[in-house]
Amino acid sequence: MAKTTPTATGVQRCLTEIRQMIISGTLLPGQKVHQGEIAAQLNVSRIPVREALSTLQAEGVLDYKPNTGFTVARFSGEDLAEIYLMRRLLETEVVRTVDLAAVDVDELKRLNDHLKTLSANTDPDEWQSTNFDFHFLIFEPSPLKLVREEIRRLWYMSSFYRSLYIQQADSRLRVHEDHDKIIEAVKARDNEALIKLSDEHRGSTEHLLTQRLGWSRPR
Repeated sequence: MAKTTPTATGVQRCLTEIRQMIISGTLLPGQKVHQGEIAAQLNVSRIPVREALSTLQAEGVLDYKPNTGFTVARFSGEDLAEIYLMRRLLETEVVRTVDLAAVDVDELKRLNDHLKTLSANTDPDEWQSTNFDFHFLIFEPSPLKLVREEIRRLWYMSSFYRSLYIQQADSRLRVHEDHDKIIEAVKARDNEALIKLSDEHRGSTEHLLTQRLGWSRPR
């Protein structure tokens, strides 16, 4: 087994912190990412920051231009529609391969109950993290490891845009209600019902985002 080096640990910490900056809106789509500022903020050298930024570029979370450096990826309505299309296709295949008996229903309930206590306005980071944990708890038992990693990447890519959805009270209520139905499908070990509910849950987010951002949905 390969040893974890201090540099590797530093890169992972930088990845986590920069992702959180994007999710929370500290770094906005199209905004330049200054390596020196992040290194100073995280109290690390520029080396792990640069490696983390390169990883995020490979994931599609950041763009890079030689004379500009790294900027946070900015998506159009068509781009976001493709991301949600890929999510639908990949998440459907993952859910089909999950033995729902292996999913901890009590933990799903705990995460959703905790989500209901959070405000997306005052606790945005924890809200996003808890929502992420809820969904990936279901994906985790799938043997499709590479597909799960790709889904994770797509979630990171669209995290800022998804955060706009939860700022509306009626959207948060819809999330809680959808999660309750998802939990029941997991409890019943009904993969096909879970796929249908997940499609509706995901689709409502995409629909509201296209409306809120003034994008037309691709035909």
